Amino acid sequence: MYYFYWLPIGTDAPVRRTPWVTLSIAFLNVLVFGLLLASRGDAGALFALAFKAAHPTIATAIVSLFIHADPLHLVGNLVFLMVFGPPIEARLGVARYLIAYVACGWLGNLAQAAVILAWHPELASVPIVGASGAISGLLGLFLIRLFFARLRFVSMTMLFLHGVAKPAAFSLPSVVGIGLWVGLTLAYQMAGGGNGTAYAAHLGGFACGVGFALAMGLAPEGRLERHVALGQRYAERGEWFAALGECEGYLAKVPDDPEVLAQAARIQRVTQQERQSAARFRRAIRIWLRGGEVANACDAYEDMRRLLGGEVLLDATEQLKVARGFEDLGRPSEASRAYETYGKNYVDRPGAALALLKSADIERRMLNNPGRARFICDELLRGALEPDLRRMVEERRTLAERDLARLHDGAA
Repeated sequence: MYYFYWLPIGTDAPVRRTPWVTLSIAFLNVLVFGLLLASRGDAGALFALAFKAAHPTIATAIVSLFIHADPLHLVGNLVFLMVFGPPIEARLGVARYLIAYVACGWLGNLAQAAVILAWHPELASVPIVGASGAISGLLGLFLIRLFFARLRFVSMTMLFLHGVAKPAAFSLPSVVGIGLWVGLTLAYQMAGGGNGTAYAAHLGGFACGVGFALAMGLAPEGRLERHVALGQRYAERGEWFAALGECEGYLAKVPDDPEVLAQAARIQRVTQQERQSAARFRRAIRIWLRGGEVANACDAYEDMRRLLGGEVLLDATEQLKVARGFEDLGRPSEASRAYETYGKNYVDRPGAALALLKSADIERRMLNNPGRARFICDELLRGALEPDLRRMVEERRTLAERDLARLHDGAA
């Protein structure tokens, strides 16, 4: 006897936000299964809630999406949901994703009901349960929107007569992986189904997912994101100019995407285009700051400083926002450096001296570096300062001297 099982476990399509809808759907599936299990599988309640070809209603078609026949049925659907759901939710948004999920499940159940009434009317009163139609719809959406992605699988080959079990892991292009799934599902349906699986619901849900994706215009979005995905793959292989070409193709149509701007900036640094790299880093930082994404702006600033070397200077307002961002994020070393850069390069600004004083405070209080704090204070005292500000700097210098003396005494 020979058996081969394969199961998707992930995809390389990035998900940059928590997939709350997918997680909620998974939780509801587990909750409903637990409640039915706690009721000792009340056959009457299950029959009343489940969708049936003989009495199709919208309510039972939707409710049945959250009912599963056994633990294996539930776990199998949840695995597919957690692989394909999050990347689709991230790209469709909450409303479109939820509507597509429910609609694909409902229409998938209707497709199963139509097949039963046409070829197996004796099964018209048998409950149709499970989220397979809805999840198959996600595969259809994935095929159109993320056709360029790769899927990761685990497999198990079992040779029972020889007592051998061989686990393996591999990846396939999503077009190939989903295509194999569709082909096998279609073959099982044409062979007459069997084992109680609603293959028509799978195929109906998948077809609806493809149709919804095309109607929502997801195909052009997919072709556009493909540039980014290919750029990342080229970069991972060290094919820098090919990677940059893909980024340029994307930015030609979406010039204000800060993540791709930052990606292109990193690649241009590798290809020795330092001036263009700096310009794109600055543009990405500006866009992130305007959108309130300070953490991303700070990360890009630090990447720019690390990759391009030397002192990194932004526009005055942006430089100060980044410095404050580092401080709020609990990154004192970067905050001190950014404040000092602002103070040294924007000496005519009213806040220049205060920025340097802030840098000195961070060095002394948070980085335990009173020597550096004293140096910054000495530099400030060499310039012209208002009396009140001079007094503040002198106080900070005195504190730095005291801390420095304590360090020397401790070392002695």
